[in-house]
Amino acid sequence: MARQLNVIGLISGGKDSFFSLLHCIANGHTITALANLSPPSHALGNDDLNSFMYQTVGHTLIPLYSLLLPVPLYRQEISGTAINQAREYYATLETQLPREGTTHATNANEETESMMALLHQIKSHHPEANAVCSGAILSSYQRTRIESVALRMQLTPLAYLWQYSVLPSPAPKPDGLLEDMAAVGLDARIVKVASGGLDEDLLLENVCAETTRRKLTKAMRRFGGSVLGEGGEFETFVVDGPEFFSKGALDIKKQDGKTIQGGGGEAWMTFAGSVIKWKVGEQGKERAWLRKLRIPDLLDMAFKRLLDALDSEARSNNLPPTSLPVTLPVSGGYERLDRSNMTGGKHTVRIVNMCAPFEGDGVEKQMNMIGHKLTDILCQELQQSLHDVVFATILLRSMDDFHTVNRVYSAVFSSGPNPPARVTVACADGLPDGANVMISFIVSQRSRTLREHLHVQSMSYWTPANIGPYSQAISIPLGVDETSKIVYVAGQIPLIPATMKIVHRELPAEGPGPSTKNAGFRLQTTLALQHLWRIGKAMSVGWWIGAIAFLVGGQDDLRQKARTTALAWKKIHEQEDDAGSPSETDTDAPGFDVWEQQHNKSWGPVARDENRTLPDFSQVSVVGTNESRLDRAGSAIPPFFAVEVAQLPRDSEIEWQGLGLSQSSVKIFETVSEDGITITVCSVGSNETVFGFIGLSMIPAIEVDLAARIQHALAILHKRCEMFGSFEVEGHQTIYTTHKIDASDDLNAQLVPCKSVWNIDGESLDAGMIVEIEL
Repeated sequence: MARQLNVIGLISGGKDSFFSLLHCIANGHTITALANLSPPSHALGNDDLNSFMYQTVGHTLIPLYSLLLPVPLYRQEISGTAINQAREYYATLETQLPREGTTHATNANEETESMMALLHQIKSHHPEANAVCSGAILSSYQRTRIESVALRMQLTPLAYLWQYSVLPSPAPKPDGLLEDMAAVGLDARIVKVASGGLDEDLLLENVCAETTRRKLTKAMRRFGGSVLGEGGEFETFVVDGPEFFSKGALDIKKQDGKTIQGGGGEAWMTFAGSVIKWKVGEQGKERAWLRKLRIPDLLDMAFKRLLDALDSEARSNNLPPTSLPVTLPVSGGYERLDRSNMTGGKHTVRIVNMCAPFEGDGVEKQMNMIGHKLTDILCQELQQSLHDVVFATILLRSMDDFHTVNRVYSAVFSSGPNPPARVTVACADGLPDGANVMISFIVSQRSRTLREHLHVQSMSYWTPANIGPYSQAISIPLGVDETSKIVYVAGQIPLIPATMKIVHRELPAEGPGPSTKNAGFRLQTTLALQHLWRIGKAMSVGWWIGAIAFLVGGQDDLRQKARTTALAWKKIHEQEDDAGSPSETDTDAPGFDVWEQQHNKSWGPVARDENRTLPDFSQVSVVGTNESRLDRAGSAIPPFFAVEVAQLPRDSEIEWQGLGLSQSSVKIFETVSEDGITITVCSVGSNETVFGFIGLSMIPAIEVDLAARIQHALAILHKRCEMFGSFEVEGHQTIYTTHKIDASDDLNAQLVPCKSVWNIDGESLDAGMIVEIEL
């Protein structure tokens, strides 16, 4: 169970905010107070402000909730309008309301900041409050604004309905959320209609009723739109339901209100008041609704099948339990890495191996120096800024330093709403002598307007919240084609999204055996991979260029773990994609956002194609006949390395990192092997970018001239790339290796020192390399 939170519930009167509060209670939290923002007094008579942020239809009935609800209700008028109309919201000094003791100009014109003042008022009466809950489902516009305010007030943002329409039930349905609301007895009346196929005859119908759901589904199928009302097709007002309405319910009738006709077929109701139907004997009853409240399953159907397949392989003992010799990293040999290397390309620059051992043992001083050096390089050498960093690889000597490094890192990237995606691992003595942290950065040289970001900071059932200085994913264009994009996805560990705790597995009573050994690891592997998948689909990833599975474990089970992750990677690419597939109503697919619809923008960091799949084999063509790499339908499984490190965040046993491809074709060429070097090449788009995945097989030698082998491998790769035409750069290189690499080896590459490296066939390697060449 997650830490119990004392929650402030944001309510508009609509169905989603109340239903999300029920999920707060189901997850063990306490509702401390309710908060509502109402139209300003000078707008009396205009019940519908038509705001992307706040529902105001029915606001005159909100005071009646004070008589019915068992928790205190606080209200405040909305001040101003939506000055900042970007999808992602970031508060600046000019947009924030003044805090206590400050004198900067107020943002009386930004409506989002009205929430800040209201929450300050509630906190003064309820200092124990430490979380805020919203009913956001698919609107990034609304969610990012609530997160901005909540986090500035040190409140944990909760959004249990986020992406609810694509969560398993066991299969997503267009009106699944409305069914779940009906199951617990929520009664939410339609008080506004604003879509084709919906007219004023629907006003005051219960949106959760089966007959109403059928009408909405039919209308949305014919005219397009969201059955859930996420595109502003309709708005609701809750009059009865479990938990909060034990005293009584509102009995609103059309004769008690007035129907207002708007432009474009809109119609809504205004109310002067309502009759309260008091209930007798309801208070103090057992929470029977809790047994009826559907909690989405932890795993999608495809990932349940994957876990079953991994368990089946373990029972059949097909995964060899023995371990090959592992070459431990050698400390030292990095003497001249106190200065970072920089590799340039046409569209990205890599600033790699940044560390500051000369700053002494203090990791905070070293991290501060890395931040200063990064800023200087960006501003002085590249004429860019921290906003152009899209990915970071953070290597720590010890995970005990994580919080210190994270605090300084957060300050470095505190000036915008979408910090870089990142992966963090601990490499122990594999780091350069004296260095406690080493970081490599990827910097985009393309226009920021061409990027897409995913930065969800609210706790939900979807994927783990990123409450901190990193985004779940960032995509940038590949080559000159602005539609084809490479997607950098942050490292994913097996956190249960609703609790933010590492998932654990109860073992069968019969005790350890082939089926129970590493059973917890198999579940962690599956859940973390599902997080990678869900984020990938939200970012329109159709194919993975490749993946890394970072592992921890002793020599007795490391080979088993490496084989398990490789098998998981293979199996998930062999399944039909039915995990969280969008419904037939495309606006209930992940990420539909009324802001984007109204502004005629591209749909943003979410898939817009209702037929989107991952993997999308239609994007892939295979050149060659190496059957060991061919998947069904003649498509290849993307390259993969398993990399053993010393520690992972939260003591996780696995962390998945993926490199995705969005809206682009990919050619995968037959794997070639030569002199113990295995190379898989893939080209994307119109052969503008080539990726090479290189495995250097382990050779039985006391001394390995790894640098010479790497140079030989690069020569083979460049020979293979001649088919694409001439190129002037060697490409960006990332090397995962157990061996020391001296700065004198003249390898201008990002280094990830590790304890062992494994390929997709479970074979131990001297090194694994990923090379990106922009042609």
